[in-house]
Amino acid sequence: MTRSEEWNNTYGSLGTPTPRLMQLPLDALDPWQSEDGQQQPFKPYPVNQLEELAENIQRNGVIEPVSVRPKPDGRFEILAGHNRCAAARLAGLTTVPALVQELDDDQAAVLLVDSNLQHREKLLPSERAFAYKLRMDSIKRQGQRTDLTSRQVGGKLEAAEIVGSKNGDSGRQVQRYIRLTYLIPPLLDMVDAGKIKVNPGVELSHLPVPEQTQLLQAIEETDKIPTGAMCKSLRKASAEAPLDTEAILRILLPPEAGRPQVLKLPCDQLQRFFPPNTPLEEMERLIFAALAEYQKNAPASL
Repeated sequence: MTRSEEWNNTYGSLGTPTPRLMQLPLDALDPWQSEDGQQQPFKPYPVNQLEELAENIQRNGVIEPVSVRPKPDGRFEILAGHNRCAAARLAGLTTVPALVQELDDDQAAVLLVDSNLQHREKLLPSERAFAYKLRMDSIKRQGQRTDLTSRQVGGKLEAAEIVGSKNGDSGRQVQRYIRLTYLIPPLLDMVDAGKIKVNPGVELSHLPVPEQTQLLQAIEETDKIPTGAMCKSLRKASAEAPLDTEAILRILLPPEAGRPQVLKLPCDQLQRFFPPNTPLEEMERLIFAALAEYQKNAPASL
């Protein structure tokens, strides 16, 4: 089976003519970008993985062609193979084999998402989230037309179920991932890093952006990552009334059983009783010494 035939078997459901296999200059290829300026949702390989791929390309060439579509200005847009193109440049190549296909924006988005979902062994939650969103938006814009769905999937399925059926996820799980796209980037990075699990991240995605920003600041100041239960509490509290920093801290730092109460005294008022530049530790020592002396001399009735 030729590469072109293999590609057509995989993406033939797009309902477009068979792609042409061409050798294209790398300088004529541009990364995919949506009409609203959105970049492709899949992150580039880390440097060590890209270098390993480049070494393989130096030995064997680009075995699997990249997939592109022509642009009105005569250039080409990469739909599948962004990392292969980057590794080919690193390997010193000037051209790559490419399957060229005339695709509209929605068909291009579907190819981009499906190709990466099929070829990548491991996906970050953010990659899966934005990929699912892009795929589902394309289906919805086309009214779930049959040429954007798998031949094995019936037309009665909802968009989320169509997307999930190709990738082993239920429609509900697809919707959960898409909710992650509502997280501010630093919180989404925590989900990618595993500091916040996917389901707790979904709970936080329901917080308005200003509240997410306050939560992030509280996390950074307290070094306290919210648990799943805390994330549910934050969402519930936010639904009842806007969260402020104090409300967020009450959830992040609940009172602990047996924890001694702390009396807070303003330093600026205490400092007037001590010589200038007295360290706080010395002030604390002197205060306890004075209290002990006072207790010793206080009348018994007190």
